[in-house]
Amino acid sequence: MTARTSATTVAALLRQGSATFELRSILQIGTRPTAAAATRAATSTTPIVTPRNLSHYRSLHTTPIWLKKKSREEKEQARGRPAADSSSSTSSGGASSSQHPTITPEDALDFADVHSRLTKIAAHANEHLKKLKMGGRFNPDLIGSVKVQPDRKDSSVSYPIRELASVIPKGGRTISLLVHEAAYIKPIMTAVQSHRDFNQQPQQSPDNELELVLKVEPEKREDMAKRAKAVCHDWRERIRDVRQRRDKLHNAWKKDGSMLPDAKRKADTELEKVIKAEVAKVDAAEKETIKAAETK
Repeated sequence: MTARTSATTVAALLRQGSATFELRSILQIGTRPTAAAATRAATSTTPIVTPRNLSHYRSLHTTPIWLKKKSREEKEQARGRPAADSSSSTSSGGASSSQHPTITPEDALDFADVHSRLTKIAAHANEHLKKLKMGGRFNPDLIGSVKVQPDRKDSSVSYPIRELASVIPKGGRTISLLVHEAAYIKPIMTAVQSHRDFNQQPQQSPDNELELVLKVEPEKREDMAKRAKAVCHDWRERIRDVRQRRDKLHNAWKKDGSMLPDAKRKADTELEKVIKAEVAKVDAAEKETIKAAETK
């Protein structure tokens, strides 16, 4: 082999090595190498890339990026929602701790959960008794809460009268219902007539076709007293349910050994005091409501 042929061969090998390095650089990092880097690569022992094994190389923009899995809080914040508070998790009793406190055997004499439930029950019962003392059936709030079924074929959809009409007292025992749309007139009339507390059909006003006039008959004192007793009876039943709920908790603690028998007896005694005090409130509220009904 002549010197000229050898020089040509070496030059060809250098060009081939430079081209190979440039191709690899473009495929892997997307940039063209410098001349110095290409020269160094040509003299290296790196194998030549052929079309057959190009599939082994992957460009940067197609390489998957492995990220740490996002937590639930991060996902909620990404959606623009506040992260869930761990304190709102569901307790063993079925109600979340955000609704009522969760008590442990170490706090067996803490009746915060009982007081929380009793307070909610009392608020509901006192609201009913308040309406009775305000006039029994002659109460715009009571009339406004009567359910109306706009479509007689679809019993799953109903609305209170207050959403379909304006309930306006007109003095005495007369109440005006200003209906928002004519299509609601007949359903409202049917709902009022079929309601157990009214049992009469409102009359359309001759001056306004969208106005219904309802004259509420005075409620007998005996009926008001009867309704007050029914509300208080339901109140006591709910208190009894709260008592049984806490009793089951005490029994479960004793059974699994997390509460000693002496501690359970003391907790039962204190629970009895709490329940008796609450029942005394019910008796007082019932007596006051019946007295208000008798003086009307």
